[in-house]
Amino acid sequence: MHEISMQDVFELYQQQVALLSSAQKEKLVAAYDEGMEPFVIGCAILRAKQEQRRSRERGRDKRISFNYIYRIIEDWLNHGITTEDRFFAYWSALNEDQKTTERRQGYGQTKEKIRREDFTYTTPQQDLSFFTFLDD
Repeated sequence: MHEISMQDVFELYQQQVALLSSAQKEKLVAAYDEGMEPFVIGCAILRAKQEQRRSRERGRDKRISFNYIYRIIEDWLNHGITTEDRFFAYWSALNEDQKTTERRQGYGQTKEKIRREDFTYTTPQQDLSFFTFLDD
């Protein structure tokens, strides 16, 4: 597997969301210049798409905009989630918090097993090999 580049992030955005303007590319590059790895920027895009999928499953149509994704990126920058290792620590803690909340609310006994689809967004023709944590 090769190192993820900003070009990979641009392509991911354009495959998942919409075409990128030059101003939007500049904002993504600015996040990269602030120390955020392209992998983490790509994860922000996929996180937004995951939220869109979950909203649609609940019967609400959620539109994903560049500004929504960029707010995720800014939030992660403010919380120091800039590297792959820090992202995985955040993601693990987020999933553990969700499991703890479910146990406290009594969902642990009756809720069906958590599936990979609950945490991923995939389309049949898309290759997510750069974001393998979503396939676990």
